[in-house]
Parts: sequence; C-alpha cells; structure tokens
Amino acid sequence: MRALVWRGPFSHQLEELDTPVAGPGEVLVEVARVGICGSDVTAHKGVMGISKPGAVRGHEFSGTVTDAAGSALAPGTRVSVDPVIPCGTCPACLDGRPSSCSAIRIVGVHRPGAFARYVAVPAGNAHPVPDSLSWEAAASAEPLAQARHDVLRAAELGPLGECLVIGSGSIGLWIVHALRLEGATGVTVVDPDAAKHDSARAAGAALCVSSADEVPAASFDTVFDVVGIAATRGAAISRARNGGTVIAVGLGADEVAVPWFDLVRREITVRGANCFTPADFEVALGWLADGTVAPAPGFRVVDLAEGGAVFDGIVDHTDAFSGKTFLAP
Repeated sequence: MRALVWRGPFSHQLEELDTPVAGPGEVLVEVARVGICGSDVTAHKGVMGISKPGAVRGHEFSGTVTDAAGSALAPGTRVSVDPVIPCGTCPACLDGRPSSCSAIRIVGVHRPGAFARYVAVPAGNAHPVPDSLSWEAAASAEPLAQARHDVLRAAELGPLGECLVIGSGSIGLWIVHALRLEGATGVTVVDPDAAKHDSARAAGAALCVSSADEVPAASFDTVFDVVGIAATRGAAISRARNGGTVIAVGLGADEVAVPWFDLVRREITVRGANCFTPADFEVALGWLADGTVAPAPGFRVVDLAEGGAVFDGIVDHTDAFSGKTFLAP
C-alpha cells in the first residue's frame, strides 16, 4: 500500500509498505481523508521527540471498513476514527480522566497512522457516520473533539467569560466553535494572517486582530494559546486577567522562556490540554452530523503523493494556502 513515511527532519517520503492486518478486536479502515495537523508539521521539522524515523503519522481521518475481523461493524461501513487509545487501567483512567492516561497510545503518533491507504484501529474507536456527512467533515471530528476538550479543561476551573484565542488555524477555529456552544461570554481571535479572520468570525468570534498588542493586557478570563511558541506563550500570560486561566494547546516549541514573575504575582493558572475523551469525540461527531457545526469551507484535498511537498511548503512558507489540507491516500 502507499504510505507517507517520516524519515527524519524535513523528510516525508512516499513509500510502499505492507498492508496492515486487523488483529483481534480491530478493524481495517481504507482511509478516505486524513487532515494535516499542526503537530504533524512540528514532527516534520524533527522537533517532536516522540516521532521516530519510519513513522507513519496521521490521526485526523475517515474512511471505510474493509475487514471487520469479527467485530459488529460490517465491511463497507463509513467511519470516523477516534485515534486515542487509553490503557484503561492506570490511576488516571480509573479516575475517569483517560486523556491523562500514563500509557496512552494514539493512532498516527504512537502506532501507524492514516498517512497511508489502510490503517488498523480498535473496533470501538471506529464510529459509523451517515452517508450525508462528507469525508472531510467526518475526518474533522478528531480536531473538533480536541477543541471541545480544550474548552472544557478551562470550564472546569470556572466560567469561561471573555476568551482570547491565539491562532486561528484548524484547531483554533474549532475552539471558537466550541466556545460558542459551551457558553463563553465573548471570543476574540488573534492571527497575523488576515485572510483567516472571516472564517474566525463565521465560527463565532466577535473580534479578530492581527496582533495581541491590539487588545488590552490583563483583560481576558480565559486565553487559549493554539500556537505554542515563546511569543504566543508570553502573549497568553500577559493578556490573561489577574486570576485568569491560560490553556496550553499549541505544540510549536518545547522549552521556551515564560514571564514567570508575572504568572506568579498575578496568580494565573496555566493548564495543559493533551487530548480528548471518548465523550468529547462522540459530542463532536454529533455536532458535525446534525449540522450544529460545519467545517470551514476553505479546505483542499491533495493526493498523498504530494504530501511531502505540502509539508515542505508549509514549513518554508512557500505554500500560500491558509485553509485546512486533507490528504487522499
């Protein structure tokens, strides 16, 4: 089968690999669409420590079951796949917090993913979708579930209130949708690419600006850093009100300096949002299936063979496309 294999920094190669076999309790899915996530771009650059040469990434995907391996799903079933596989036995799982599982496995991160024609997944992670749902929408359940989880991580600490979202790529836009549906008072989006502002407004943002400098310091109850580099982490802390919350979402960089004194003196809470729960995925897929949320119209579908060039273009900024990219294996 065709697969896009990460061979090292700045190197995704189209290769022929053996077709996986569905094991006990698994199904084999023929991938229809797989989205490129910001974390995949970070891995492409070689700064995602858990990504090893030879990895097949891709965790936002939809497709058709071709081998049900004795599960209740019939071959030919259209599915959206939840790629998160918690262990179910660690203290976090037993406490009802599977997103904090100490032995979590994610399809496309810890095990072979959907940058390939076929991928084997646990049968319980493959969710049937109606024929009316496009492949792109079905593949969007994963990032929307992540966005809902990010928002609920903040809501656990208090009212969402006035929210600032730094970065309006795919996850950023989904966070705006989730904030609208989960009761935020208002949403402001920061993104230097003005071409993305219309999509952010359509998702529910009341205000879009090109720089955090355009909004007052210490003025937001909740701030989501969806980029995750030194500049955005500093901006997130500076724009959170005293006693406010910063949700760390983006994985643009690992270790960066943060204004620690400011964080301490203004009693700001910084909370990570790793991945999502099965309930988040089911809610997100329901939102998409019933039309409560629709993917942004500005997406493109690219053949898997062009995937390496797409990654290179994103990294070196020669790719001017600002919407969501799906690969078609």
